Amino acid sequence: MKELTDRQKKVLDFVLTYIDKHGYPPSVRDVARAFRITPRGAMINLDALERKGYITRGRKARSIRVLNRSESLRLPVIGNIAAGNAIEAIENPTELVEVPISMIRSGFDHFLLRVKGDSMIEEHIVDRDYVVVRKQEIVDNGDIAAVLIDNSETTLKKVYAERDRIVLQPANSKLQPLELDPKRVKIIGKIVGVIRIYG
Repeated sequence: MKELTDRQKKVLDFVLTYIDKHGYPPSVRDVARAFRITPRGAMINLDALERKGYITRGRKARSIRVLNRSESLRLPVIGNIAAGNAIEAIENPTELVEVPISMIRSGFDHFLLRVKGDSMIEEHIVDRDYVVVRKQEIVDNGDIAAVLIDNSETTLKKVYAERDRIVLQPANSKLQPLELDPKRVKIIGKIVGVIRIYG
């Protein structure tokens, strides 16, 4: 494939990021708006990307397709996380696991944790699964998150922020929730996917 100009690289990056965020490609007008250029200017850049073999386009709107894009990427497994009682804090990367690119959102860091325990079985997360974590410090109530307690132990739970406490709710009806002072809890990231390897 032919080399791209700086502007063409930026347009290609925008297309990739837009697809990751929205699940469908941008229109010519979306590209024009993002770069504050005319639709004709956007079309010239898209024509160049197509001519150089980076994308194809159909006749319909939003028909850009990126060529030679891997459908998966390898993310580091940075340790274990308890789906049960909290366990020691996250370790160093130990292995790489293939993750579908659809689980990844552009602009965020992602990593994997290996699950130990059965506190999330009603959310179909079981012992020895890998959870894909999008690194972020804030989650919505009810999101499943990787949580650090007292800066020393990690756990996997549904998170509910109340006025004077954080409730860490297991997805196992046999287990009780943890109710903690917000100062003791730090969100590591939101769980955005589960990988299960058989064999």
